[in-house]
Amino acid sequence: MNCLDYRRVLLSGEAENRAMKEHRLQCPPCAAVLAENAQFERELRRAVEVPVPPQVEQRLATAVVSRRRRFLAAAAIGALAVGAGGYSWLSRPDAIALDCIEFVLMEEAKSILKGSMTRPEAETALAPTLPLARIGRIGEVRHIGPCPFNGQNAYHVIVEVPQGKVTLLVMPEGSAAGRAKREGLYASVVPLRSGSVGVIGADAAVVDSVAGALRSSRA
Repeated sequence: MNCLDYRRVLLSGEAENRAMKEHRLQCPPCAAVLAENAQFERELRRAVEVPVPPQVEQRLATAVVSRRRRFLAAAAIGALAVGAGGYSWLSRPDAIALDCIEFVLMEEAKSILKGSMTRPEAETALAPTLPLARIGRIGEVRHIGPCPFNGQNAYHVIVEVPQGKVTLLVMPEGSAAGRAKREGLYASVVPLRSGSVGVIGADAAVVDSVAGALRSSRA
């Protein structure tokens, strides 16, 4: 067990096993990551444990069903945009996609703890590259924050989709593309009308679907 393995398993949502615990007890940086992750989970739990009136609860349930349908529709559009067989994972990873995976493994927990932008701030910041409304069609936005990435100012977005969690790295500068697989994570970077976005997750099919849907929204 090394640091990358520890953080990959921890951030995938799995419980800490014996090998992870042995590593953490000898590794202060990974112990700090565990503490940060636990604090984030506590704050998230407090945020959702708010009593909801019955009529509002019904509306929320309807909204969840609607969101899932939108995600499946977006995924279908993405698959058509990519083309059959055109999205197989490359045996030779691209540097930009590897950097995206490295960010999730080493920097995501720190970014979350810095706090999220307000919705108006996020809408203004993302509008030129990937409007917040478009991300909302993919899933529920759980976190948005500015972050330095690959020598530029980017935006770190966590989105909850029906199949799990994906991370987006919205890059307003330049146009990049690439794919990579490392440490059990998959990354796909796709160009947008302005800038690029990296999609990172533990499920290759989900990453493909989200990346394809975002690619199809370039026009």
